[in-house]
Amino acid sequence: METVHYTVLVGFVGDQGQLSAQEARSKLQILSKQIDNLKTQLHDATVSKYANFVPNLRTAEKLATEVQLVKQEIDEVSIKIENEIKSQLNLSTGEFQYLTAQLQDVNALMVILQKLVKLQEGLDNVGHAVRVQDYGTAADTIYSIQSLLAESVFGHEHELQIMLAIRTECHVQKEKLLFDLGDRWKELVQWNIQEDGTKNDAIHKIELKLFKTGVNSKVVENIISGMNKLDILNEKLKRFGEQLLDHMLRPMITRADCKNQVSVTEQAKVFSISYKNCSNPSPPSPPDMFSRLYQSLLLLQENLFCVKIDDGEETLLERLGEIVAGELLEMTVKECLIPAIPTSTKELEKFGEVIQLTKDTHKELLELHFIKDSNTTLLDYVQNVNVLFANKKCQGILEEARKLMTSEIHNTMLVTNDKPLGDLPPIMHVHTNKKAKKLELAPEVQLSPNTFRLPTCLISTCVQQLMTMAYETLQEASESSPQCAVQMYYAIRNMFELFCCVFPTYHKQSLEKLPQLSALHYNNCMFISHHLMTLGHQFSKKLPQNISTTFVDLVPKIRRLGAESFLQQLAQQKAQLLEYLQAASGFQSVSEEERFIVADKSIKQVLHQLQHLKNVWQEVLPSTNFRKAMGTLLNAIIAELTDSVVSLEDISADDAKHLSGLVSRITANAQELMQIEGGESINVSVELQRNVSKWNRFKELDLVLNANLLEISDRWSAGKGPLAVEFTATEVKQLIRALFQNTERRANVLAKIK
Repeated sequence: METVHYTVLVGFVGDQGQLSAQEARSKLQILSKQIDNLKTQLHDATVSKYANFVPNLRTAEKLATEVQLVKQEIDEVSIKIENEIKSQLNLSTGEFQYLTAQLQDVNALMVILQKLVKLQEGLDNVGHAVRVQDYGTAADTIYSIQSLLAESVFGHEHELQIMLAIRTECHVQKEKLLFDLGDRWKELVQWNIQEDGTKNDAIHKIELKLFKTGVNSKVVENIISGMNKLDILNEKLKRFGEQLLDHMLRPMITRADCKNQVSVTEQAKVFSISYKNCSNPSPPSPPDMFSRLYQSLLLLQENLFCVKIDDGEETLLERLGEIVAGELLEMTVKECLIPAIPTSTKELEKFGEVIQLTKDTHKELLELHFIKDSNTTLLDYVQNVNVLFANKKCQGILEEARKLMTSEIHNTMLVTNDKPLGDLPPIMHVHTNKKAKKLELAPEVQLSPNTFRLPTCLISTCVQQLMTMAYETLQEASESSPQCAVQMYYAIRNMFELFCCVFPTYHKQSLEKLPQLSALHYNNCMFISHHLMTLGHQFSKKLPQNISTTFVDLVPKIRRLGAESFLQQLAQQKAQLLEYLQAASGFQSVSEEERFIVADKSIKQVLHQLQHLKNVWQEVLPSTNFRKAMGTLLNAIIAELTDSVVSLEDISADDAKHLSGLVSRITANAQELMQIEGGESINVSVELQRNVSKWNRFKELDLVLNANLLEISDRWSAGKGPLAVEFTATEVKQLIRALFQNTERRANVLAKIK
């Protein structure tokens, strides 16, 4: 490009300092041509550099100088036109307007050229700042260029090819700067994650290498400043914080076997940890955890994160704390501090060291500026230790209770007269200054020693352990703070509520299919209910007075739970026994061999099933409940058999003989079914009449099958005999008509039965 010489103002002003209109017009034309020439040169230089990427042979400084000189000449001409020529053009307004318009065009072109020069200088400054590692200045310059590009000096500026080229170059420079800063950050912070060994025995090794600030601290500050100004610092710190939490801090907080060490190289410090792979790692003790955590943060603060952001007071560690401190401290409390809370009151008294250590750690984190005063996660933990202790205690109670409820229930223990409440821990007595008064009760109102005694029976061992845990927990609650005592009391209530839901659901199939387990479940519920009637009263004076220490409201619910389960089992057994009897087809014509074999088989099946139930129930149920259960099933059998015989229309002598044999067999076995092996001697006849409501009716049926008309008439005794008590007149007539032929004597007997 040729050099442009500027001699515009030579001879431009006359001896008297005045300028003619003709001369002004000619000089403006010369200036316009020179601006066009400059515009062309600037356009060619910009396009060749940013669009065509041709090496620039002329410096931007020289071109900018030429633009500045032309601007000065334009300003001088403008002044002359305004001050001197305007007075001479009073008679030529059109000429003046023409010169003014031409001057405005020249000025507009000059503004564009100035903007292009500023953009060029800015882009050059960005490159220079990056070369000298002044990333903060580079970021500021890029924002200045973007601001300048956003300000349009005329309407169609965005359509100019040269402006599009400069805009593209600015974007490229910014992306290059972002890329360079990303690479520099990777040099400052380096991760190395390794896994050695097999999957189950793998050893994880994580290394964090941090660049040491010192001689190059200014460069590091420039890097951080540039990242902050370009709005990528928080993104980088967030990513670093996630890696720090996942790879280093979480293992140190949750794994007791985590080992850490620090090594020093020439330019960096290396912080490394290692731990073995396991599915259920145990957390470290709070002192070890706090020591690891503080050392880690101190290492960050000493080796890179002490750098201040943009010459302010905020450091990298402080900014990192704003991003990750909340999650870190919540993880610390949840994964380490809460599990460290003891589960007994005595151990809680020794927990003061951990509480003080937690307070000290909060203070240290404040001094490091890692957390702000508003972050009270650790202090909240300290203030809520008693609540957390109670919550953990209650959670442990419910977890242990559920474990007992879902254990095997066939493991049993005997509740005897010596230990009518089972094996329970001793209850401490409340010491008061008042002397107890001995109350003398009248002999007629004294209770029997067996009033609150549970009858001898078997219960599940797990239920005994459940009650023991209830007593121990309430005993501990009486020695705890009022707040803990209330929570522990309600935990025991929730435990028995949980029993009502979990136990019958978890053992549903066993309770339905196994008679022994349904009987055990019945005993278990009665055992628990027996304790709950007095459990609250025993601790009422030891627990806070603002709660109603009673469990009596749960007694009907738990009793009903056991009773319904056992009644359902009785209904199933009854249905099974009646199904056996249905095979006999109503015991018709049992004198026939085939029919007798079927009837005899059905009776054998019934007696066999009853004997089986006796074997599984006699040791489990209390004697009274056992005889009631057996009596209920036996009563259903004899009622069905009696009704079947009464409904027969014809009973031959042989049929009567065979039916009497079947009835006698049931009668003989019934006495044995009521007798408990190794138990106390009883009057079997009395027990049968007490527990089998249809027993006398069954006996009368046997007598009728073997009696003649006179004997039947005597037992009826005009509706006042034993036969009339058990059978109606219609039923007796039906039996007589079926057993005896139609004779005058039968007619006389039938006439007497009314």
